[in-house]
Amino acid sequence: MTTLESRIADYLGHRMPEASDVRIDDLARIHGGSSQETFRFRARWQAGGRAEDRRLILRRAPAAGLVNAERDIEFNVYSALAGRGVPVPTAHWLELGSEWLDRPFFVMDMMPGKPGHFFHSSDPYEGQGETVGRNFWRHLGTLAAQDHRALGLTDLRNGEADGAYWQRELDHWEATLDAGEAAVEPIVRGVIRWLRRNPPPAAAKPAIVHGDYRCGNFLFVPDGSISAVLDWEMCHVGDPLEDVAWALNPMWSVEKHLPLDEGFALWEEESGLTLDRAALDWWRLFATVKACGLWTTAEASFQDGTSREMIVALTALRANHFHRKEMLERMERLGVMG
Repeated sequence: MTTLESRIADYLGHRMPEASDVRIDDLARIHGGSSQETFRFRARWQAGGRAEDRRLILRRAPAAGLVNAERDIEFNVYSALAGRGVPVPTAHWLELGSEWLDRPFFVMDMMPGKPGHFFHSSDPYEGQGETVGRNFWRHLGTLAAQDHRALGLTDLRNGEADGAYWQRELDHWEATLDAGEAAVEPIVRGVIRWLRRNPPPAAAKPAIVHGDYRCGNFLFVPDGSISAVLDWEMCHVGDPLEDVAWALNPMWSVEKHLPLDEGFALWEEESGLTLDRAALDWWRLFATVKACGLWTTAEASFQDGTSREMIVALTALRANHFHRKEMLERMERLGVMG
C-alpha cells in the first residue's frame, strides 16, 4: 500500500477496533472539486469471522480553495439529513485534527451514479433530463421544508437568527469581496448598494440553504433518480429562495431539461411554500454578487500562492467574467440601468 493508503488503513483500524487485517486499495483522487480534496477507495477487513468490503469516500481539507468553511459542516449536515427525504451519503467519521492525515477530513459512503457533464454535452443526463429535473426540484423543495432547529443544525451560519436573512447574506458576501478583491469593482459594489436599497420580502420561513445547489453537485443513476446531493460546505440557514435563484443561474441551470413553471410547481408541492416571483428576481441578482465573491476568493488564493490547483485559477478566470456579464443583464431586466 502507498503511504496514504497505509495511513487510511491505520485510521480505519483505530475507528473499528473489532476489525483486523484492514486493507485499502483502488485509492484514486477525484478531480473537479475545488473546496476539498476528494478520494475514493475500497476498504476490506475481517470482523466477527466475516470478510467486509466497502467503497468509501474521503473528503480532506485542502490548503486553500474557493470555500474556506468549517470542516464539520458537511459531515453534520449529512448526519442530520439522513432519512429525511433528501438523498445524502451516510457519513461515518469526522476528524478535525491533523494527526491522522495532516488536515481535517471525514469518511462517508461512496454513492452510485455520476454527475451530469453539463459543460461538455448536449445530453448530460443520457436521455433522463426531464426525470432528473423533476427530482432536482423535488429534493430542493424537501430541503426547504426541513426545520433546522429540530435537526440540531443551529450551529450553521444564521442558525440562531430570527430573520433579515437577505441582509446577513449580503453582508457575508460583501465582506468576502472586501477581503479578496485586488481592486474594487464599481459595478459589483453598485449592485450591492441597489440590493440594500431594494430589499426583498421577509423569508417565508427559515430554511436549510445548501448554498451551491446546482448541476454538478449531485449524482444521478440510469433511471433518472438522484442518488446523492453533495458538496454542502456552503450550507447555512436563510431564505429558501436563495437556493432556487442559485439553481437557475445560466452557467448551470436545469431549465433546458424541465420547464421552469413545472419545476417551480414541484418545489412548491414539496416545500409547502408559495414561490414569490418578484422576490426571486432580487435573489437572482444577489446570486451574481455571491458568485463574484466566490471567484474573487479563488483568484486571491491562486495569486497569493496558497493554492496551486489549476481548476481554481481557471474557474476564477472563466466564471468571474461570466457572472459579471450576467450581473449586467439582470440589472437591465430589473430596470436598474434604465
